[in-house]
Amino acid sequence: MSTAVALIDEGNALEEQGRVADAMARYDAAVQADPRCARAHLNRGNVLLAGGRIEEARSAYERAIASDPNYAAAHFNLGNLLYRAGEWDRASQSYQAAIDLKPDFADAFVALGNALDSLGRTAEAIASYQRALAINPTDAGAHFNLALLNMTEGRHEQAVDILRTAIDLRPDYVEAHHALGKLLTSLGRLDVAETSLQHAMSLDPESEEILASLAAVLMARGRAAQAVELAMRRLEQAPTWNTKLVFANSVARTRFAVNDPGIRAALTVAITEPWGVPFQLCRPALSLIMLDPRIAAWVGVVNEKWPARPPKEELFDKEGLSHLAAHTLLHAVLQAAPVSTLEFERFLTAARHVLLETASSEQPPDASDLAALPFYAALAQQCFINEYIFDLDASEQAAAAACRTRLLALLDTSAALPPLLLVAVAAYFPLHGLPEPQRLLAADQQGPVQEVLRQQVAEPLEEHKLRAAVPSLTAITHGVSEKVRDQYEQNPYPRWVKLPRHIPTLDFNSDLRRTFPLAPFTPLQAGSEPQMLIAGCGTGSQPILTAQRFRGVRMLAVDLSLNSIGYAIRKTQEIGFKGIEYAQADILKLGEITRTFDIIACVGVLHHLADPFMGWRILLSRLRPGGFMNLGFYSRIARRHVATAREFIASRGYASTPEDIRRLRRDLATLDAGGELEWLSKAPDFYATSDCRDLLFHVQEHCLTLDQIESFLDESGLRFIGFELDPKQLHEYRTRFPGDPAGMNLRNWARFEADNPDTFIGMYQFWVQKPTSH
Repeated sequence: MSTAVALIDEGNALEEQGRVADAMARYDAAVQADPRCARAHLNRGNVLLAGGRIEEARSAYERAIASDPNYAAAHFNLGNLLYRAGEWDRASQSYQAAIDLKPDFADAFVALGNALDSLGRTAEAIASYQRALAINPTDAGAHFNLALLNMTEGRHEQAVDILRTAIDLRPDYVEAHHALGKLLTSLGRLDVAETSLQHAMSLDPESEEILASLAAVLMARGRAAQAVELAMRRLEQAPTWNTKLVFANSVARTRFAVNDPGIRAALTVAITEPWGVPFQLCRPALSLIMLDPRIAAWVGVVNEKWPARPPKEELFDKEGLSHLAAHTLLHAVLQAAPVSTLEFERFLTAARHVLLETASSEQPPDASDLAALPFYAALAQQCFINEYIFDLDASEQAAAAACRTRLLALLDTSAALPPLLLVAVAAYFPLHGLPEPQRLLAADQQGPVQEVLRQQVAEPLEEHKLRAAVPSLTAITHGVSEKVRDQYEQNPYPRWVKLPRHIPTLDFNSDLRRTFPLAPFTPLQAGSEPQMLIAGCGTGSQPILTAQRFRGVRMLAVDLSLNSIGYAIRKTQEIGFKGIEYAQADILKLGEITRTFDIIACVGVLHHLADPFMGWRILLSRLRPGGFMNLGFYSRIARRHVATAREFIASRGYASTPEDIRRLRRDLATLDAGGELEWLSKAPDFYATSDCRDLLFHVQEHCLTLDQIESFLDESGLRFIGFELDPKQLHEYRTRFPGDPAGMNLRNWARFEADNPDTFIGMYQFWVQKPTSH
C-alpha cells in the first residue's frame, strides 16, 4: 500500500472518531507524499467545506480534478460547494460532469435537479429527479423534491401521490408529512390535512412551521379556540416570535367563553408588545374581559339605564374603581385600539362621566378616585385614539369645558396640575389643541399621566415638525384629489397605535408562494432587491407591515395628506424601520415621474378617485414587465349596508363634523332603523371619528363588482393570482368549487359572493401580475 493511501485511511479513521484536526494532518501529509493524489485533495476539501472555509475547499476540489479529471466524486463535491455558494449554473455543470463519468450516479441527478430548480429550469429539474428515481426508486428525498416541483407546475394530485410515496419509503419523513398537510390544506381537504400535520408534529414537536400550518387548518375548520390552546402550550415551553405570531393569529379569530388566566396574561402581552395587529386582538380581548363578572355587571347596568349616566355611587361598589385600576388586559385594550362593541363603549362613556364628575367636584378626590388614575389615564388614551367619538350631551360638554378652563388657568399661573383634572380634560379634548400645549410637558407628571401627555402633546408636536420636511413628488391640482387630501389632512386615517416589530425571513417570491401555493406566477428575478411603491400609504401601517413581510424590498410610500405622512414617519421611526422613503404625491400625476417599480400596492385608494380605472392604468404604467400589483377595492355587494346608511344620512342632513357623527350614532341607536343600519355597529370603523367619516361620509367613493374587475384584467392582460382572505372563507369557496382549489376563477367568486354577500366585507384585496415583455 502506498504511503499516501495509508495516510488517507488513517485520516478517515480519525475523522470517524471526531478527531478532525488530526485527520486533516494525515490528509495534508498524504498530499505531501503524493501531490497528485486526487483522493487526498478530495478529503481535504470535504474537511475544509465542513469548516466553512469555502475558497480553500474549492481549491482542494479543483486540485483533485486536475489530478484525476475522471474522478466523478470530485466533480460532484465541487458541485455541492458551488451550489452552497449560490453559483447554481456552475454547480449544474459540475454535476453534469460527474454524471457523464458515472451515468448511474443517482445522487448527482438529484443534486443536478436541485441546481436546475434554483435556476428556474423546472422541466429539466423534473427530468433529472425522474432519472435519479429510475436508478434508485427508494430515494425518498428525490420523491419529495419531485413532488414540490409538481406542486409548482400545478400538478397537485400528482404531488399528493408522490409525497405519499416518499412517506411510505420513510415513515418518519417530517418534511414530507408537513408538505403533504400544507398541500391538502390548499386543496381544501382539511380532515386529512389535519391528520398529516398532527403526524408531522408528533415527529417534530418543536417545529414552529408545523405549528403554524396546523393552527391554520384548525382556524379554517372553525376551531380557532383549539388553535389558541395549541399555541398556548408552545408558548409555555418556548415563547419564540413565530409561536407568538401563531397565538395572535389564532386569537384574532376567537371569541372566548372561558376566563382562562393564562390566556388572559398572554393576550395582555400580545396587545402590549404587540405580537399582532392590535385592533384584530381587541374584540377577542373584550369577549374575555366580559367574562369578568364585576365588569359584565357594570356594563349591564349602564346599558339598561342608557342614555342616562349613572353616578359613581350607583355604578361602582366600594372596590370597583380599584378593580378597574388593576385590570391590565383592559388597560392594554384601551391604549391600543378603538373599543369596538357598542355595549362596552357605553360603559366607558359612563366611566368617563364618573371621571368628569370627580374632577368637577369641589370636594377633594377620595382614595378610590386616586387609585383609579391608571384606569382613567388609559380611558383618556382611548378617547384620543377614537377621536372623541363617545356620546355626550350639552350639560356634560359644558362641564368638560369648565374643567378645561380651570386647567388653563392653572397653567397660566404655573400652579400644580391635579392629575385627575388633567386626565379628565384629556378624555374630552385633545391636549395638543390647548394654547401653548408644550407647557404641559414641563409639568411634573409621572406614570400613567406622563403617557397621556406623550400621546396627546409630544407626539402630535413631533408629527407637525416632520411634515415640514416631506418632499413633494408631484403637484396636487385635481379637484377630487384636493378634496380627498383635505379630508385626510383634517383626519389622518387610520390613527393606529402599535404594530408588531420583526425582521422578515422570506423574500417576495417565497412569501407570495406561501400565500398562494397553488397559483401560477412568474417569480421576480432571484437575488434582486425589488423596488416597491405603496400608492396611498395613509398613516404608515401598510408600508410598515409590508416592510416586515418581504425581505430586501426597497420602498417608496406616497400619499396626498402631509398630516398622514407626518404620522407615518413618526411611527416608522418609533418602530425602527429605515428602508421606507416617504413623499407627497397624487396617483393621477404619477405617470409624469420616471421611476418604475417591481411591486405596487394600492389598497383602499383607487375607489376614492373620480375614475378608479384611470388611476389603475396610471399605476400600471409605472409597473415593470413581470411586476406584481396588490389592490383593494370596495365591493358593491358587501357595501350595501353603507349605501343604505348614506341614504339615511342624506335624508336627515347629517354633516361630516364630529358633532354630527356623534349625533348620527346616537340616532341610529334610538331610531330602530332596522337590520341594514344595525349592521354598522358591528363594523370596526364605526368606533372612531376618522374611521366613521371614512366609512359613511367620504367625499368620493366607488364600489365595484367582480365583473368590472375581471373586464379590466382582461383588457390589460393582467394575470389574476388570488384573493387574500381568511382561511375559513377560502375553505368554504374550495368546498363549493373543488375544481378551482387555487381560487382563481372570478366568475366562480362572483357566484360565491352572491350567495355569501359579506365575503368581501373589508374589500376585494388581491394580487395580479403584469405580463413580461416579449
